Amino acid sequence: MNTESIGKKVVTMRLEGMDEVKVTSAPDWWSEAEGGMFSPQTLFVSASASCLILSLYQVAERMHYDFKHAFVDAYGEMEEVDGVWKFAKIELNLKVTIDDESMREKIAKAAEMAHNFCPIRNSLSIPSILNYEVIVE
Repeated sequence: MNTESIGKKVVTMRLEGMDEVKVTSAPDWWSEAEGGMFSPQTLFVSASASCLILSLYQVAERMHYDFKHAFVDAYGEMEEVDGVWKFAKIELNLKVTIDDESMREKIAKAAEMAHNFCPIRNSLSIPSILNYEVIVE
């Protein structure tokens, strides 16, 4: 992976074999930053959210459980401590849709295991809070 400045407060991220992604500052850091792009802060939170879903696939497969759909609404809270900005916590609100009521408790357990299994969460020094809902359709 590499990054490079390509304009004022805009960088590009490149990974071999993938499309490049433009990144800029979050608007609360630099209000004149160009819109429509990820910021390092949004990438950080989205890494945690996407890791949760991918970990859920991994855990569910190992346990021979199945789910139809997973959705995460993620929130990252930042704080300034002694003049230094950092994340205070990440909150992950997971909704998992299943076909069969008998799988509800199993998928709930899989969601908790996935949260604990996720390497992004395991690398954080801040709280990662999981809330989940299992929906039968």
